[in-house]
Amino acid sequence: MVAREQEAAPRSAGDRGLASNDGLAVGPIERFITRAASAVGMLACRYRGRQPLDGLERIVRRLHQRLNNVDFEMGRNGERRVLEIMARLPPRHLFDVGANRGDWTAAAAGLMPQSRIHAFEIVPRTFKELEERVGRLANVRLNDRGLSSRPEQVLIHLGPTSDTATACRIEGMRFHEEYYTSDVRCQVITAADYMRALAIDEVDFVKIDVEGMDLEVIRGFGERLRDVRAVQFEYGIFNIASHDLLGDFYRHLQPRGFVVGKIFPRRVAFADYHFSMENFQGSNYLAVRSDQTALIDCLAGHAD
Repeated sequence: MVAREQEAAPRSAGDRGLASNDGLAVGPIERFITRAASAVGMLACRYRGRQPLDGLERIVRRLHQRLNNVDFEMGRNGERRVLEIMARLPPRHLFDVGANRGDWTAAAAGLMPQSRIHAFEIVPRTFKELEERVGRLANVRLNDRGLSSRPEQVLIHLGPTSDTATACRIEGMRFHEEYYTSDVRCQVITAADYMRALAIDEVDFVKIDVEGMDLEVIRGFGERLRDVRAVQFEYGIFNIASHDLLGDFYRHLQPRGFVVGKIFPRRVAFADYHFSMENFQGSNYLAVRSDQTALIDCLAGHAD
């Protein structure tokens, strides 16, 4: 298991919440810079609402987003690297939950032609696009339904294009109020039932991108979660509406024998949960069964 971080007690109110979250000791130079930045920030806060200070804040916010890997291009954000490492196993079964138009499915099918990829897409019109894109691939099985914690019909909000559909529309967000103009009821089943129906004994990799309902998909594995090697899930703004915090993912996955880390372009940063990680920025996380030590080391960058 990943060792719990040791966090030094803050010496002053200005230091609270600024301790390292990666388990590394903070050196004197970093400590000095951190305290200096905190002091400058408190001083500058008095003049918020004025330019150019507000413009500077927006620049810093964008920098923080990029440092947190808020990037949805899989060839750049580390998702493809994860796939390439998984291809070395080699895997037998992969789930693409929220397959959309099939970019991830197509990449996985190309990297792992010996595997069986089960693609799930809940929105009918998007499923047709998925079918046109990857339906002819021999190692892909398409499913015109979604996965969740129980079998039922769910209300999905749709926009004018198939780029994004969600069950978790965010209230108070003008873009969402204007973008999602129609609804459709769609069928979901549980992953445990699906595995039972197809006699799947183990799933090597599960990729989930269902705009806020990722934890519900994981819950749907039930006891069969022990038969999953790795789960990639997304944590971002849709979790505001679903009310699933990153801490909820940790509390579900860690007791069931998984280590959890954030995907970066050249590494997966495995670490225990810290409240400062709750930033609702759109990033991908990876949970790997703790008995997969060689895989964890490789993903972390130690044997890449």
